[in-house]
Amino acid sequence: MNKLCFYAIAAVSSWGSSAGASELLMWFDRPAEAYGVKSPLQSWTVENPKRTHKPNPDQAWEKYCLPLGNGFIGAMIYGDVSRERIQFNEHSLWSGGPGSEGFIADQNHHDAHKHLPEIRALLLKGDKASIKKAQDLSTEHLRGLGHDDRDIADKNFGRYQTFGELLIETGHPAFDPAMDYRRQLDLSTGVHTVSYTHDGTRFERTAFCSNPDRALVFRFGADQPAKQDLSLSFFTPHSIHTSAEDGIFIAAGKVENNGLQLDARIGVLHEGGSVTASTKGIQVKGADTATFILVAGTDYAQSYPHYRGKHPAGPNAARLGKAMSTGFDQLRKRHIKDHTDLHGRVSLDLGTTAEKTLKLPLDERMKLNKSQADHDLEELYFQFGRYLLIGSSRPGGLPANLQGIWCNETIPAWNSDYHLNINLQMNYWPSGPCNLLECQEPLVDYIDSMRKPGAITARAYNDAAGWTAHLSGNLWGYTVPHPGKNRPRYWAYFPLGGPWLSTHAFEQYAFGLDQNYLKNRTWPILSGSADFVADFLFELPSGELSSTPSWSPEHGPISLGATADIAMARETLKNAIAAAESIGESGPRVERWKTTLGKLVKYRVGKHGQLQEWYEDIDNPNDKHRHINHLFGLYPGSQISPVHTPELADAAKTTLIQRGDGATGWSMGWKINFWARIHDGDHAYLMVRNLLKEGTNPNLLDVHPPFQIDGNFGGCAGIAEMLMQSHYRDDGGEIDLLPALPTDWPDGSFSGLRARGGFIVDLSWKDGAPDQVSITATHDGKLVIRSGKDSQQKQLKAGETWQPAF
Repeated sequence: MNKLCFYAIAAVSSWGSSAGASELLMWFDRPAEAYGVKSPLQSWTVENPKRTHKPNPDQAWEKYCLPLGNGFIGAMIYGDVSRERIQFNEHSLWSGGPGSEGFIADQNHHDAHKHLPEIRALLLKGDKASIKKAQDLSTEHLRGLGHDDRDIADKNFGRYQTFGELLIETGHPAFDPAMDYRRQLDLSTGVHTVSYTHDGTRFERTAFCSNPDRALVFRFGADQPAKQDLSLSFFTPHSIHTSAEDGIFIAAGKVENNGLQLDARIGVLHEGGSVTASTKGIQVKGADTATFILVAGTDYAQSYPHYRGKHPAGPNAARLGKAMSTGFDQLRKRHIKDHTDLHGRVSLDLGTTAEKTLKLPLDERMKLNKSQADHDLEELYFQFGRYLLIGSSRPGGLPANLQGIWCNETIPAWNSDYHLNINLQMNYWPSGPCNLLECQEPLVDYIDSMRKPGAITARAYNDAAGWTAHLSGNLWGYTVPHPGKNRPRYWAYFPLGGPWLSTHAFEQYAFGLDQNYLKNRTWPILSGSADFVADFLFELPSGELSSTPSWSPEHGPISLGATADIAMARETLKNAIAAAESIGESGPRVERWKTTLGKLVKYRVGKHGQLQEWYEDIDNPNDKHRHINHLFGLYPGSQISPVHTPELADAAKTTLIQRGDGATGWSMGWKINFWARIHDGDHAYLMVRNLLKEGTNPNLLDVHPPFQIDGNFGGCAGIAEMLMQSHYRDDGGEIDLLPALPTDWPDGSFSGLRARGGFIVDLSWKDGAPDQVSITATHDGKLVIRSGKDSQQKQLKAGETWQPAF
């Protein structure tokens, strides 16, 4: 079965769902700016230097706007009556990199590996003075050679940025509750609408971001003719000049920091009236309807080391011309088909919600949810996570960053970059189980683009073959540890960033079983990562292999071996060996991986009953740190489970209890998955409730704070993990049904979840136990399926459906 075929398989459930396609609505009864929150026009003008933990300067944007996206363009819609405001992004609009002032193309410290023997010898001595000296030497030598000043370093590293804003004046009065106002986003269609009544006329705006046509489409209509008198203006923080050609408004220029070429174009389709485009914008007079179509692009190309391609003007002109000739009705039809083909694959029913609650706007439901559970809201949150992944990551585009594809600033928190010690990876946890494998392709492409610069980094810091990357990534091939003589290494030095990423390339295969993909895409990534791991590891006097020196991500101190590193190394080697067996690779290279895997430091249970975070038994049981990377082997890894390693699962549970149930948004999202893998449904559900109550904005966007999208994806994946878990086996797959079902979801159903090993699963349950189960194989393979203590297995052929009874 080829790639397109297995992507297309999506089970259609015969069981009803309380959150069917027509009910996946996020709606408000007022515009985003009508909540009394700070909302400056052009929020990038707000003085907000060195932005890291500060609140978003536009709270309406962060808390009440609703997002549209097609993987290339992202937009936030405010929905005001007197003026529609649309903030938009283009996926490749970054500052920094080649062309930025003072940019250092090669920031690797090529002699760094020469200092490892001394650092390791000091750590092996074990006394405080030696350990401190090892830390000092690490800070001095195991860093990048960029600027020590963080602000300068970030300007060269680059930041994901807003493209700008559209402001469309309507001539209508300000919002009034008597206008019968409604603003909503239909997750099932990806269509946003704003409707209200003014002076006896019902006005409606329809917006969507089309992937097939790479365009943002915004239509203004009314139930009476000649009511559209509109004035569109464009604002941007970038160096742009505007022009008008044949009724098309054009904004072209560059990012001043690096010279990246920008181009945005807006055309108008109208019925009746007149349209005039000028350098100041677009004027619509007396039209029945007016449809604005926006396209945008840059000259970025994912081609190390220069990252420049074709100027965007030509492709944009062609794209806009095609969209204009297609017309609104067909654009909408094409968009909805494309969106529903993806989003409609999975349905979910977690129980009923009171009818009066369903009639409340989203912000009021979120308030009410703090005191009483809203199962339809939980379903909506799950499907919103899938919606966000569809909107921010599509084939041919770039992967979702810290804010997906939505960013209203020029200095966003943490540069809105690619953090490789959990955040980028978490963005893609839903892609497999939630049946959106295509949406992970941009991540695999991005990982592949890191192999060349990552090979230089592997050699410089570890004298290793293969490739790797450290804590943060950007669009410019950045794989080195962050610079800064005074920046602690636990924050910057993370050589397992590359191996962790490589596991996603293997996951793409594990869920889809595309042999061509495995050989041509996964294998180069994964084998290079395994080669790095084999060279990177250090043999301790005990004969064990460890990552010396190492730091648990963002959580010191220096160690003979952080457990997170070893867990990620183990997963990488396991995956590489499995891939080799699948495609028939053998020889000394593969044998070395097997030998290395067998000599890795084993998991250790510490004096507090916890799974040790470090080689040394130094965990503090009162520590509430948000990062729990040492449980990687529990999730997203496949090394710890209550079924196969109960003692380690108990130690992981002890760690989770010690760390507590509070955290930032993304950390709570990860804890849902941890507790699900422990098979503790009630505790996993407690974390779902905590995430919705404490880590989620009224518009369902995750807050770190500020806004970070990874929590949405972690929460979405966690709900799927509570209902079904799967593991790849060389000859098929292993599935657990309802492994972490909470008592609060006694009856329900799902359809279309995807399992590793090539299976699509539908399931309904009653009184906490499976009622109807249907499993369709996308490929030939053996399936082991469990429900509680009951287990069954069956050999399935591609296309065959099995309905086991439990």
